[in-house]
Amino acid sequence: MRRAEKPRGVRLRGAGFTLTELCITMVILCLMVTMAIPIFRKSVEQARADVASANLRILWSAQRIYWLENRCYASSLANLRAMDLIDAAIFESAGNPRAVYVYGISAANASSFTAGAVRNASGAWAGQIQINQEGTISGTIISRSGEVVTPAQ
Repeated sequence: MRRAEKPRGVRLRGAGFTLTELCITMVILCLMVTMAIPIFRKSVEQARADVASANLRILWSAQRIYWLENRCYASSLANLRAMDLIDAAIFESAGNPRAVYVYGISAANASSFTAGAVRNASGAWAGQIQINQEGTISGTIISRSGEVVTPAQ
């Protein structure tokens, strides 16, 4: 029995992709990634600002407890750490070059205080977040390209 031969001039298409199809797919994927990267970076920075905001709320709570004990607010993080009211990571942030935010108490007396978190170790983002004795959080973090991240209230 003789094998069926294909007619001359007719090519059977293989199951693979052509080079053109692969190039078009790669261009589409590159465009999608290019659009997604800035959104991802802003989301990461928003998460970091929210963590800083949560740490400032911890400082606020620690200051309230300190005030109940001493009838004045603590003037340094060392006072709060000595009473074991704050985590070591918050206290040691000033000495850690890899810390995302550096925390500190900028003003404190018997009736008020202001604590802050300054954005650290980034060439792309800068700014400061603050909290006062009433628990009000303020401040913004701004990127080089002008994007603004505000901390969670």
